[in-house]
Amino acid sequence: MSITKLKPTHFSDEEEPSAEKLGYKRMMKKKAENSTCPNEICELHGIVGRGNIVFREKYGAGATQNLFQCKICEKTFSERRDTPLFGFRLSEEKIWGIIRCLIEGNGTRATARIMQVHRDTVTRIIRIFGVHAKEISRVFLAD
Repeated sequence: MSITKLKPTHFSDEEEPSAEKLGYKRMMKKKAENSTCPNEICELHGIVGRGNIVFREKYGAGATQNLFQCKICEKTFSERRDTPLFGFRLSEEKIWGIIRCLIEGNGTRATARIMQVHRDTVTRIIRIFGVHAKEISRVFLAD
């Protein structure tokens, strides 16, 4: 097993990292420790806690998502992979706010107005979360 050195994310010389940035990096390091490589041909695929996953950067509109990388196979992946949040540009807070509005009985258009998003976005969230809920029910209620 060889571990490839990756270029670390650095702060510029004039920019001293704030306590908030350092706290965020610590939080991402903890998430990386509990993540596994999604690449099925990687020798550490599915194994947690081997130190092969590192936080790379925030990305997306408003930098709302986190990108991780496996040091063994060098595959990069979103922390949202395999979740109903994957593919959305909205923050997690906004998506969960939309879900809460729907659970409270608001319709698609009312939820869109309350959360200040397009009604098609609300519809897409309903469809994707519905597919995930159906799969969870199938797996956990099989027996």
